[in-house]
Order: sequence, then structure tokens, then C-alpha cells
Amino acid sequence: MLPSSLDFLSLRSLPKRETLFEQTSRAIAECIRQGRWKPGEMLPNEVELAAALGVSQGTMRRALNMLVESGVLIRHQGRGTFVAEFSAHEDRVYQRYISLEPDDATLSEPSPTSSELVSFERAVAPIDISSALQVDATLPLVHAVRVLKTSTGLVTYDELWCHPEDFARLTAENLAHHEERMLYAFYQRVCGVTIVRSQETAKAVLMPQAICERYGLKSPLPVIEIRRISCTYGDRPVEFRRQLSVTEHYHYKL
Repeated sequence: MLPSSLDFLSLRSLPKRETLFEQTSRAIAECIRQGRWKPGEMLPNEVELAAALGVSQGTMRRALNMLVESGVLIRHQGRGTFVAEFSAHEDRVYQRYISLEPDDATLSEPSPTSSELVSFERAVAPIDISSALQVDATLPLVHAVRVLKTSTGLVTYDELWCHPEDFARLTAENLAHHEERMLYAFYQRVCGVTIVRSQETAKAVLMPQAICERYGLKSPLPVIEIRRISCTYGDRPVEFRRQLSVTEHYHYKL
């Protein structure tokens, strides 16, 4: 007999082409998406979860390992497995998603220490961006531009596009003054959006002349353009980001 608190778990509606542990992992992730377990909450133990879904404990362990590796869950030795709360584990989240590193690790400012919100609006995105986010090309999206700096100047020019329904609580004010080190921790706390996976491309481009003039950068200036599509549960894309990174004192770790 299933524990009453876990009656909501089911594998019936999941894709059959996946392996059993992948189906199990997706079922757990879907329950988290629906709010059955919130960030920071501990999951039932493997035995209870395995019994609820009718799978072996070994299958459940593999399923949970997948979610730990993707950053959805956090294991605390001797305590249990918890839904990842990004604000409480920002160092882990930072290492997972931030690849721009200083050439000299002894720099007094190894990462940007200040940000400036350049613009915040609702706007129709270019077709390649709306397509990447799998939304109607005529739908106005949340569009924001920020620059991240150290005391020596601009490090990244950061442009992001988000779905307005997922990011209804995102405003110019809280984006400009959020307390978290990382946007993804801020997204989770304020917007209820948890990023579980990102896909990136990188190429060398020239910084646009207007940006060089505005921030006192030499021109022409080669930079690394990072395009990132970030997904939430169910592998649904929710944020598109274009970042122009000045690499005079930084490199991009692959």
C-alpha cells in the first residue's frame, strides 16, 4: 500500500521511450515543478519514493542521482536529499553556470562586483529568439539589458529575454537591486522559476561601436559572444541570454 502522502506520484503519463530511471527522474522533477516539494524541503527517503512509484530502490537511486547531477536536488550527507535552494547554495550554482574566469586568480576582483541596468521593457523579440523560447513570434517578452563591471571597467554586456508569464514578478526595480549573487537564485526566490539546464554557444565577435563609445572601450574590440538558452522543469526554455564578454583579463572555461 502506498504512503498516503505520496499518492500523487505516477509514471503512467510519462514517455515510454525513456528508460525506467529516466521516467522516474522526470516524475520526481514534475512533482517539484508542481510545488509538492519546495526549494529547501527534504524529499522522502529512497525506500518510500521507490515504493510509491513501484520501482526498485536501485532505480530510484539512479533517478535521484540524475537530479542531483543536474542541480535540481542537493544531497546533505547524513541528513537527506533536498530540493535545491539556489540562494542557500550560490557557490555551487555559480560554479555550474558561470564560466567566465579571471586570467589571474589573485585579482582583488575575480568576478564583476557591480551591475547597471541599462534598459527594461516589454518588446517583441527577433524571430530566432522567440523560436528558441518556443513562443509566438508576436508575443511581447520581458527584455532587459545589464552591464557587469569591476573597478577597472566593463566585463560583460548582458542582454536577456524572458517569457512574461513565467517572469510576471520581474521588474526593473528588483532586477536592478536583487540581493542574490546570481540571477538564477533571484529567479527562484522572486519569480518561482528554477533553472535546471542551460545550453550555450560561443563565438568571437566585435563589440558594437556604440557600446565601446558609451563605456570608453577601445575599438575595434574582439569579445566572446555567449548565447544561452536556459530551461526549467520539463526541459522548457524560459530565458534567452546574449552576453558579450570582454576578455582582456578574463577567459571562458569550457
